[in-house]
Amino acid sequence: MLLTACGSGADPATSASAGAAPPPVAPSAIAPSAAPSLGPGKYTGEGEIKPPTLPAPRGQALRVSNKYTYQVQVLDAQTTASVPGVPPPAGTTALAVLLRVEADPPGRRIMAPVQRLSITYPSCRRDQNQDIACTLEHGTPYRTEDEMLYGGREVRGIDPVFGVLAANTVYYTWAWQLISEKADLTGAALCETGEDDSCIPIGAIRADS
Repeated sequence: MLLTACGSGADPATSASAGAAPPPVAPSAIAPSAAPSLGPGKYTGEGEIKPPTLPAPRGQALRVSNKYTYQVQVLDAQTTASVPGVPPPAGTTALAVLLRVEADPPGRRIMAPVQRLSITYPSCRRDQNQDIACTLEHGTPYRTEDEMLYGGREVRGIDPVFGVLAANTVYYTWAWQLISEKADLTGAALCETGEDDSCIPIGAIRADS
């Protein structure tokens, strides 16, 4: 499956100093469903047409307590070699997770750089090298649910590293890190970087299709 990309919502001055932020990903799991047209004579099926939805959160939330405090939940996970920007080197692939992020307490603006999170798994440290860092490396711009489902390429979103997330708003991002193609992902978990006792399970991991 090829993940499509578009521009990010980073501040131009910040992007110039930090390097271009990776553009959004649109995996099939979050793409709007192919609903039939409602134009005259176009839809002859029966039953209710269901609008597209995001996957439900998988279990409990991870509370990140760093410079800013917020909650993160995993909605989906997959391995894929089709990510924006530089492709994974030979022998590696990307493990991508769809994350739900919300300030905790909700009434505050926050910054939630994806590098504050890591995916841990049994072979992570053993596989670690110049390409595999055992930390989330990139992410798509943060978007609201409506922007994820209906926004299309024209919605720029909020930069996943330097952007500021609004108070009382839930955001979503696809974030990923490189792993070995032979990685043992048994019991993979999402953790606050550097805090091995602050983790939540990722759950089932889909293979790229």
